[in-house]
Amino acid sequence: MRPAARVLPVPEHNNKDNNVRKPVPVACQEGLPLTARHLFKTLQWGLILFCLVFSIVGGVAAERALDVLRCQPHATPTLGTCGWLTNAIGLRLMPFLSAGSIVDYPFVLLSNFWALLLAWGLALYAARWADHHPAAAADLLQRWRPRRSNATPADVLRWGVVGLFWLLLAGFIVFIFALGLPIVGNQTARTILESLGCSPGTFDPFSSPCMRAPGFWTPRLSLYVLPLAGPLLAPVWLVMGFWDVLLGWLALIVATYALKSHLSQPTRPPVRPHPSAKPLRRS
Repeated sequence: MRPAARVLPVPEHNNKDNNVRKPVPVACQEGLPLTARHLFKTLQWGLILFCLVFSIVGGVAAERALDVLRCQPHATPTLGTCGWLTNAIGLRLMPFLSAGSIVDYPFVLLSNFWALLLAWGLALYAARWADHHPAAAADLLQRWRPRRSNATPADVLRWGVVGLFWLLLAGFIVFIFALGLPIVGNQTARTILESLGCSPGTFDPFSSPCMRAPGFWTPRLSLYVLPLAGPLLAPVWLVMGFWDVLLGWLALIVATYALKSHLSQPTRPPVRPHPSAKPLRRS
């Protein structure tokens, strides 16, 4: 009778060396859909309530919001009572006070809060996707969550540099598209100037006193609001007005990319001599 074959133990795989993904915990998969569902419901009803309030009683809601902010936006910053952030919010709420009737409220809402509604819609889609695909969402969350047990200071530094590189690159691309595209650059420049308290005129862009004031934004964006040439020559105004910003931004991107490449290279451990090896004698 032949002896039973011995079953050799299966060696455990090292997740760090073999890049084998660890299975996502079951508790994470079960708890994520519930959290995503609650988040989706909260965002959904919040968006419905926001749109209903500003579409039906937009004037009253805008007046109450301005009272809470204690903000009265003005074309000249020295005469206004708002800070930089509250002035940007107040300028979005002021058109509700000058609307003709309740029929104008939905159009004022779309024209002044389209960016907020778009971001709100993207958050709704992300929460809905996480609710319908819990395994993929949990895997994505596990991938982006830092591993405290195996993470070293070098890993944290490498992750930080990689995140900073992609953040700088994405911001650079968005900046170029926002101020370098024709017509889009003109609208972006007017939005920034209005958030600062400046309201350039249609035919005379320097009719507002703050358009002639020195600063960082006003001299650089004044070319964008010129009649006819301003909206069409946005790429030229981008280079002329922000050449130093673009060069500094590119230098930061190149520096972070070089640092990211250096940190991504595997480090070899130092070679130790064998104990039995004899040192070489000099003749």
